[in-house]
Amino acid sequence: TFAISDTDRLSNHAPFNFDLSVFDIFAAIKTGAAISLVPEGLSAFPVQLSSFIQDQRITVWYSVPMVLTMLTRGKLGERDLSRLRLVLFAGEVFPIKHLRNLRQLLPRPRMANLYGPTETNVCTWYEVGQIPENQTTPIPIGKACANMGVIAIDEAGRRVVAPGEEGLLYARGSNVTQGYYGRPSESAACFISNPFAPGRDERLYCTGDWVTLDEKGDFLLIGRKDHMIKTRGYRVELGEIEAVMVSHPAVNEAVALAIPDEAIGNAIYAIVTIDGSNSVNATELKRHCAEKLPPYMIPEEIEFRDSLPRTGTGKIDRQRLLRERTMAAT
Repeated sequence: TFAISDTDRLSNHAPFNFDLSVFDIFAAIKTGAAISLVPEGLSAFPVQLSSFIQDQRITVWYSVPMVLTMLTRGKLGERDLSRLRLVLFAGEVFPIKHLRNLRQLLPRPRMANLYGPTETNVCTWYEVGQIPENQTTPIPIGKACANMGVIAIDEAGRRVVAPGEEGLLYARGSNVTQGYYGRPSESAACFISNPFAPGRDERLYCTGDWVTLDEKGDFLLIGRKDHMIKTRGYRVELGEIEAVMVSHPAVNEAVALAIPDEAIGNAIYAIVTIDGSNSVNATELKRHCAEKLPPYMIPEEIEFRDSLPRTGTGKIDRQRLLRERTMAAT
């Protein structure tokens, strides 16, 4: 798909215990390509990072979206990135306004959104074209990779086949792990026999992600099964709230948390970081949400921070934020 060859130089941004590193390492080994290890902590300094890509003559970049969002502030117009031909990202949803900005700053390289949990590595992909100015929804996660298969199954056990239908995404193929070592009960819960292939010894892995299909047959990520909450009797996807908040021009990142509440089931608590060149207060941000979301999805409280904590793999550390909020409430 990406035609990696011995003339390429791949970046390696992910730590070796993060499955993003699998592509960097093994694609390079298979083809004889070179690898440039991105120094730890460099992604926090976008100007130095863009210099690194230029000086190392990187042709294939692969990282989480947060690093690429930072890179847009790295004076890309002053760099010679003519060798950069492919930009890949995975690990979390790429806010559409930041992806549009990256696409405009780097119009030449191919870009692709890669999707897949650790248990399958990458199982779907979507090539990013030009992004319309009026698009506010995230890009699709696409179609299955070669030698892989993905199917969505709805709550009634039927296969999702039409746009608008929703279901949990399952993966099959040679990339799927055999299970969790020493954890048979968890393996049994996550790996099931393919109900659509009776008599064939094929297992499906439940990704835990809710998806739907678009008109082109690409899968669209609705959200994590464990990010679906109930509040005031309604089912809410926290990622939808986050996407709306990030669509505000002043907001860089947003996290929506569900805080258990005896009266309404869960209260929605949001934490955001703000672009230094803009300003917004909680009232204005709630008003922005009210223009795009029903009342029960508007956060009860919004906290502003300079930055959000990260896990070792570069993703937002939601569990830490949830613990901090829970401790503060007690």
